[in-house]
Amino acid sequence: MENDGFIVIEGIHKNPNNIDTLDHKTKTVHGPFDKKKAEEVARGLIQKNIDNFYHRAWVVNKISEINNICEECKKEDTSVKQNLIMHSYKICNSCNLSKTIFPI
Repeated sequence: MENDGFIVIEGIHKNPNNIDTLDHKTKTVHGPFDKKKAEEVARGLIQKNIDNFYHRAWVVNKISEINNICEECKKEDTSVKQNLIMHSYKICNSCNLSKTIFPI
């Protein structure tokens, strides 16, 4: 289906309010779903694990699943996610600076 672009990621987090703190050993991916179904699945997983404060389920747009890998240098950097959100491109601050100084 066209709108099956959402996945649900669940797992244990060091900081349950931040998806970046997910312990990848506990990561489970469900989907793809449409947005409504993904939210239902996430809600069910959260309710099932309500006693575990560090367990969370997140609905993520599969197409733009956010990671911290720069498309230019292929290195992991926290600025990649920030640039994706702010400027809609997945490059680190170092590559961004290089492109600004030496535009090619």
